[in-house]
Order: sequence, then structure tokens, then C-alpha cells
Amino acid sequence: MMTEQHNTSTSRWKLALSWLILILFVAGVEYWVGWKTVLAPWATFGWAQGFIALALLVLSYALRAWRMYDYFPQQLNGQWLQTWRLMLIHNALNNVLPARTGEISFPVMMKRYFGVTYAHSVSALVWFRFLDLHSILAFALYPLLVVTPLKRIAIPLIVLWMLLPIVVYILRNRIEVAFAGKDGKLSELAQQAMYGLPDNWGEFWRSWVMTWANWVVKLVTLAWLLGQFVPSASWNMLLAGVVGGELTSVLPIHAPGGFGTYEAGVMAALSPAPSVSVQAATVGAVNVHLFVLGSSLIGALVGWLIPLKKAKIE
Repeated sequence: MMTEQHNTSTSRWKLALSWLILILFVAGVEYWVGWKTVLAPWATFGWAQGFIALALLVLSYALRAWRMYDYFPQQLNGQWLQTWRLMLIHNALNNVLPARTGEISFPVMMKRYFGVTYAHSVSALVWFRFLDLHSILAFALYPLLVVTPLKRIAIPLIVLWMLLPIVVYILRNRIEVAFAGKDGKLSELAQQAMYGLPDNWGEFWRSWVMTWANWVVKLVTLAWLLGQFVPSASWNMLLAGVVGGELTSVLPIHAPGGFGTYEAGVMAALSPAPSVSVQAATVGAVNVHLFVLGSSLIGALVGWLIPLKKAKIE
């Protein structure tokens, strides 16, 4: 009983803090830069550029849906549009809702749309998030290594990092045995991730390749977009900036829409660049984030318009 009350109190505290971050962010931007100044670059932003960037982000969402479609061949076979609907809505909820509560929508919708059990869908989500985080960090490692004294060993470190999913898959049985019966969040996550691993090497490679394809499209598109607002930054810094923003999604405290934390991630990654002022970094971070949120909401609207089929029972 005390544990339940403690968990409820912690959740309420995190939710209140996330809304406080949003309020402080809106007020802080207005005080330091001014929202009029922040949004001014959109007046000269070309419609063609915006449409291309939007189309590429939608393509990244389609690649993410394809990864899920391939992972659940029996449950999702012949229901590609419904799979895409789920992914688009889940992506928007994940971006908009505070404190990462949007993740809950994935198992709920998998059960409702396709009859997939919560245990199966949650384990698959843990595996997907592992691949996502691994890919994002791979993009972050190289720019960070090449601007430090470690640049001579940058390539070997990247190679070792890239081998991590393969090592995890090879040692999956030993890892599962090592964490079996143990308590704690780390043990629970490890067991769920092992349960969510693909059944064979073919499925493993496809899920990994589709993860990389998704993030290559998304991060390159966002880095290009950030460059439209911060033209003085180098390509390495632009890529590091959007990676910094995306990495904030793993933080335990997440304001509604990710406002404040996303911008802080972008600005922290851009801060080593002497050619980028704090104001320019702020303008770029806010506008890229607004574009990400806008595209996810447009995607959710498209997904909502896709009709549903009767759910299968797993």
C-alpha cells in the first residue's frame, strides 16, 4: 500500500515538474529572445523546402512502421495501413504527452487494433527502443570523438559500438539466465528486451537495418533543417545538435511536447561551436522542435483518417 502511494506521489511530482518546465520555457524564450524573433525566420522559409522536409520525416515514420510490420508478421499481415495508423498516432502521443506517458499507447493500441498481448508488445517496444538508442548514440559518438583528443581512436570505438547489438543477440540466452528471477528495473528491462528479441538472424538484421534507415533519414533531414536557421554551424555540429535534441527523449522528466528539454539538448550540443551564438542556437533549436511536433501532429491526423479493421486475437 505504501509503495503504491509512493509511486503515485512520484508520478504526480514528475507530472507537475514537467508542466513547470513548459511554463518556464515559454516565459524564458520570451524574456531572453522573444517569440517574435524566434519565429521570424519562417517568413522567408520556402514552401518547397518545408514540404520536402515534411515528406522525409513522414518517410521515417513509414520506415518505423515497416519495422513493426515485419516484427509481427502473423498479427499484422495484410494490415499495413492499420500498422502505419498505429505508428503515426503513437509517435504523436509520444512527442506531445508529458513524462514519456505516450509510450503506454503502444501496447494499448496493439491490443486494441491487433489483439497482441501486452507482454509481447511491451517486449518488442523495449527491443525497438534499444535499437533506437544505439543508433542515435552512434551518430553522437563520432562528432564528439573527432573534436577531442580521442579522435585517433574514433573509428575503432565506433566499430566496437556498432558490434554491440550483435554481441547482445549472440549472448541473449546467457543474459536471460543471468537476470532470471532478479528484482529491479534494470533486471526487468533486460528480461523484457531478451524476450522481445527477434526469433532468427534474418529478423534481427531486418529490424536493425530498418532502424538505421529510419534514423538516417530523420537525423539528416533535421540536421539540414537546423542548418537553415543556424547557417554558421558545421555539418558535424548540426548533426550533433539534432542528436542532442533527440536524446532528451530518454530523460525521466519530459515536459508536454518535450519543450525545454529538447531545446536544451540541441543547444548543449551546439555550444562548443564558437561561430554559433546562444541566440542563434535558441532560434534554431526551437524552430526545429516546432517542425518535429508539427509533422508528428500532421502524421497523427493522417493516421486517424485511416480506417480500422477488426482486431485479431493472439
